[in-house]
Amino acid sequence: MKHWFARMPRRTRKLLTLAAAACVLLLLTLSSLLARSNAWWYDGFTARTAPSFDDRILAVTIDQKSLAELGRWPWPRRLHAQLIDRLTDADAAGVGLDILLSEASVADPEDDALLARALSDNGKVVLPVWAEPGDVNSPITELLPIPELANAAAALGHTDLPPDHDGVTRSMFLQAGTGSPHWPALALALYQLQHGVLDASELPGQRLPQTERPQPYQWVGDRKVLIPYARPPNGYRSVSYTDVLQGRIAPELLQGRLILVGATASGISQPLSVPGYGLEVRLVGLDYQANALNMLLRGNTITPMSLLGQWLLSAALVLLPLALAPLLGRRLWWALLASIMLAPTLSAALLRLAGLWYPPMPVIAVLGTVLLLRAARHWRRTRDQARSDALTGLANRSKFDQTLESELRTARRTQQSLALLLIDIDHFKQLNDTHGHPAGDTALRELAKVLRHRARRPRDLVARLGGDEFAILLPETSAQSATTIAATIHVDLSNRSAPPGKPAPPPFTVSIGIDAYTPGRNDARDHLELLERADTALYASKQRGRNRSSRHGEDDPAG
Repeated sequence: MKHWFARMPRRTRKLLTLAAAACVLLLLTLSSLLARSNAWWYDGFTARTAPSFDDRILAVTIDQKSLAELGRWPWPRRLHAQLIDRLTDADAAGVGLDILLSEASVADPEDDALLARALSDNGKVVLPVWAEPGDVNSPITELLPIPELANAAAALGHTDLPPDHDGVTRSMFLQAGTGSPHWPALALALYQLQHGVLDASELPGQRLPQTERPQPYQWVGDRKVLIPYARPPNGYRSVSYTDVLQGRIAPELLQGRLILVGATASGISQPLSVPGYGLEVRLVGLDYQANALNMLLRGNTITPMSLLGQWLLSAALVLLPLALAPLLGRRLWWALLASIMLAPTLSAALLRLAGLWYPPMPVIAVLGTVLLLRAARHWRRTRDQARSDALTGLANRSKFDQTLESELRTARRTQQSLALLLIDIDHFKQLNDTHGHPAGDTALRELAKVLRHRARRPRDLVARLGGDEFAILLPETSAQSATTIAATIHVDLSNRSAPPGKPAPPPFTVSIGIDAYTPGRNDARDHLELLERADTALYASKQRGRNRSSRHGEDDPAG
């Protein structure tokens, strides 16, 4: 019996296949099932096309050398004020001071006043807004600089480092904040000091879905972009904090540059993982801000494609070759392979030329599965053809021999009977000579149809052994039951009639030999002996006048 899907009309099967492919694509697009494989592709491509750092970027690092000279962290804020004054004198284009300043100085309150005056005199310093996670189920807190410093700064920018599902930080929200995305990113705020404040409509990045209604204390990100990290991601030009403070750096090196001030020393810097370096290599937040600033200066932001856009593009790549399957025929294989190769190629082209990230793995997964299913079906069909008779569609001799041996072992193990019928068409050569070979082929097909009708259980096997010789293998069937089945075969053949409007086929009869393995009575040594005994019974039927059945070991005809 054919599978229920195979029995459906072709048009219905086609529509169901297309609908199933579209639903699977939607699931893979909305879920994170293929997130790691998409990330692998993205990381590999961006590593090969990594940009260099813009010369306008300079980092002033709080490194081990600075800690050794200036003492343990945290330092008095008057040191930061002196650093800002140095940068003011050198005419730096802007300063991003990535240092937490959310509490007033306890050691010396005058430190805050000195730093506020230095920030005000410079007029181009961006201070950070930190998103501080609370306890479990508690809201995120925005840690702003103390009011005295916040009012003296040129701008404030958030320093959120959103990791992906695998712990790698690939993206940035150009706008974020608690309850609404009201803070620019620190790198964006620093960029806008030199290029002017960008209108919200001018910002690149994936928008926050309008249907989302953030809670008042929920951290919300908008304008999501992917950062094209340089190689190496910490390869920007940098100088030591203490060297700038002590005047050991020439003012010309600082003039006109966008300065990022932050910690790189172990123990005081925020570690993170970036694409291509795994979780073993831990970089710092200053590396993240430098790469984000480099992205903005070079104008090579990468925007994730919307979920709707991803699904529509994936659906076009998947459904088009499947919809054209009847027209493509055998060329469908090549069409599927072309779509599989087109998905990553298109993803790479969109990344390179349009700064748009399209994850290709859903297409590869769906079409790869389709190819595997088609290959499996083709293999099964080839296997079945190799084990079946082309004229009648029955099992061939090879399939019969394998099944007979297997079923005999099963019968012995389970102590069940196994019956075997061998069938020959009587005077088949004469039928061919008289009516022609087409009539002989018709007789073979007619007999196959009758035999199938009488052996319909899942384990029953009807086979054409060669020429006009057929066999029926009946597991869990006694010799007496097999004799009854043989009798019905004779009746079916005698009652044959031609289909309406067609000439009657030439009549023919069959001779049948029967034997059965019966536990405890006549244990055949092997399947060959069982076959030989059925053949002996078949010979007895022919000797007794044909058109009858005989059981092995009986003196009288069985039918």
